[in-house]
Amino acid sequence: MKKAIKKHRTICIVAGVCIVILLSLLLSGLRLCVIQSGSMEPTIPTYSVCLVTTQVDYDDLSAGDIVVYTRQSDGQQIVHRVVDITDTGAITRGDANQTDDGVSVTPDNLYAQYIAHIPCGGRVINAIRTPTGCAIIVTIVAILIAWNIIEDKRRGRA
Repeated sequence: MKKAIKKHRTICIVAGVCIVILLSLLLSGLRLCVIQSGSMEPTIPTYSVCLVTTQVDYDDLSAGDIVVYTRQSDGQQIVHRVVDITDTGAITRGDANQTDDGVSVTPDNLYAQYIAHIPCGGRVINAIRTPTGCAIIVTIVAILIAWNIIEDKRRGRA
C-alpha cells in the first residue's frame, strides 16, 4: 500500500486536496449555485456561479440583501434581492425585473445568502452536469492516471 501511494504521489496529493476543499465547503455552509436567467442582471450576469452561505438567519435579513430561496410552487431555487420585509415575509425582486415576486421568502424557504459570483462560470458547471460532460471528466482522469503509470514504468526502466 505504501509503495502504491509513493508511486502515485501526485494523484494522491491532488485527490487529497480536492477532498479537503469539498469537506471544508460542506462544513462551512458555503455552496455554489448557477444563475440560469437574466433576472439579476447587471449585478449578477446569466450563467454566473454564485458563492452563497447557507449559514444565514432570517432575522438578520434586510432590504438590499441578495438571497437564495426555494420557490414553493416548484421547488426551484431563486436568487433575488430583498426589497422589503413585512410581517408575513420578505418581498424579493430580480434586479432586471419590473415587478416584485411578492412575499416569497419566509424562515421556512430561505436557503442561503449571496456572497460573490464568477461571471460565465456556470457554463462550465452546466456542461459538466451533462452525461457528455461527465464522460469527458472521467476520460481526462483516466488519461492522467494512465499517463502517470506509463511515466512511472518508463522511469523504472531507465
